[in-house]
Amino acid sequence: MVVPNLDEARDQLNKRFPKRDTRSDGSIGDTSHQDSPSSHNPDLTGLPEYRDGDNLDEVRARDFDADLRDPDGVTMEQVVQLWVTLARSGDLWWVRYIIYKRRIWHRRNGFATHTYTGSNPHTTHCHVNSDFTQAADTVRGTNWRLDQLGKPTPAPPRPAPGPAVAFPLPSGYYFGPRSGGDRSVSGYYRRKFNGKSDRQWLAMWTKQLTRRGWPAGKGKRYLRKNGHDGQYGPEHRELIKAFQADQGLNRDGLLGRKTWDAAYRNPVT
Repeated sequence: MVVPNLDEARDQLNKRFPKRDTRSDGSIGDTSHQDSPSSHNPDLTGLPEYRDGDNLDEVRARDFDADLRDPDGVTMEQVVQLWVTLARSGDLWWVRYIIYKRRIWHRRNGFATHTYTGSNPHTTHCHVNSDFTQAADTVRGTNWRLDQLGKPTPAPPRPAPGPAVAFPLPSGYYFGPRSGGDRSVSGYYRRKFNGKSDRQWLAMWTKQLTRRGWPAGKGKRYLRKNGHDGQYGPEHRELIKAFQADQGLNRDGLLGRKTWDAAYRNPVT
């Protein structure tokens, strides 16, 4: 059996990160562990790292998959650093050592960071070892303090991809449906503005959105059917309205100066 404090760590991880990947989780050693001393091996019927002499067949190690799949972006690295900090302070007194990404933090070294030189680099999972004491073997009701891991600091917005391109149409004009009159530039009549056709200008703007990270183009979320063809239609209206909503602009689906400038001047959030 796995000592209770490690089962509690597993249960608390599952509660805090309910969508986490568990494929690299492990407790009782597989054949690769059974040939040499390991805390994954039961201490009565296997080859353990430590045998205490009582009549319990104890396993003192658990592996936890590194992929937490946390919607707020909390990572296993953050979990490990939290546990190491708590182990150093004595709050996780039942922990003997932790291994993750070619590093080991061991009680005998005051949980200082050292390079781990074992054959398994522990890059896909974190290894946690319970201490070799009867108190650590039997303690229950442990708190692994995962509530201390909140949302990470949001990344600062990045500047809009450059260079900026000035709105190419005359004052009062906009890119819109071909039924909208002379000031509605649709791309169907191959009108020229500032040396480029209406289709070229509209395609340039929609491609700017893809540079900002928008999934626009053939087969994508927006402009799925016709791509960046520069001919205003329902797909362009949908994309423009979505971008306007994202930028806090009036959602009319028409590409005027304010909406154009937002794509080239507003930071990407």
